[in-house]
Amino acid sequence: MEIIELDGAVRVRGERSLVVGHGLTGLDRGLEPRESVVLHTQDGDYYAAQLRGIDFEVEDTVYTFAVGARLPENLALERVAGLDPDRHDLSLHELVDLLGELRGRAV
Repeated sequence: MEIIELDGAVRVRGERSLVVGHGLTGLDRGLEPRESVVLHTQDGDYYAAQLRGIDFEVEDTVYTFAVGARLPENLALERVAGLDPDRHDLSLHELVDLLGELRGRAV
């Protein structure tokens, strides 16, 4: 799992989806469809996200992310390091993901 560092111009709070060009992600590789990532804002907030769309433009590849729950730093770093059932509370991560899904359904 990757952390995508977002610049200050990108607003995540309150958004259900986010469109970001690959060139702005700082990643050395392309992302795979439905890949889970952690978004990290300039304000220090972390968000769970999943890649929902990939579009190709002449200048760049453009990703559309479904934004999930806001994460405390420790949970974000656990996800990026890889969740180990012997060291991490997987049910807590599942609950956070469920809350993120429910947030996305709110009207």
